[in-house]
Amino acid sequence: MSELHPVIYDLVPSVANTIYRRYKTHVEKDDIKQELMAWAMTRAADHTEDLMEPIEERRRHNEQRIAWQMKRAGERYARKEKAAKSGYQTNDEAYYETPKLGMLLPFVIASIIDGTVLEQAQEMINDGQPKGSSSPSEGGNLLANLIDIKRGFLKLDVDDQTILRLRHHESFTLQQIAQVLECATSTADRRCAQSLRRLQDNLGGVSPWQ
Repeated sequence: MSELHPVIYDLVPSVANTIYRRYKTHVEKDDIKQELMAWAMTRAADHTEDLMEPIEERRRHNEQRIAWQMKRAGERYARKEKAAKSGYQTNDEAYYETPKLGMLLPFVIASIIDGTVLEQAQEMINDGQPKGSSSPSEGGNLLANLIDIKRGFLKLDVDDQTILRLRHHESFTLQQIAQVLECATSTADRRCAQSLRRLQDNLGGVSPWQ
């Protein structure tokens, strides 16, 4: 088996730290490092060739590309660990993309306002499901996802919660939100995007498949 290039040993802890900051409640940093090392070992020969490129500009480009690919691989691993510990399958990652969050937020916010206890519904579904059965069509994964989004939403500041409630539950237009916030429409648009992004960060960030 080919030896890893010295640059890889520098990249692994740096990339692992970046991923750990986002997923630290679901995965250990040492586990991320091990996963990144295993990923790099399977590509050692190609990486060494790329990092031995004699033209400096190309070599820097290759290093950046390897770091980006390594980060994607590490995020994929971290999201799988997060999914396994949160009760839904890894293909539910799609729900963390911005359009999906926008679709699910009205249900999440309504459950908070109405006092619907999603966690109890999840327990009832789990009790009625055979072990190993958790396809989205049975409701288990979607409900677990709603619970996860609810937890992320409740971690937000009151201002972010209010903006998301107006936009995604009460269906306010940007002009109406601008009136409530007493700001320009463009500012209201930016604040809506920022609030949604902070929710996305609470849920582990954007999908690594993007």
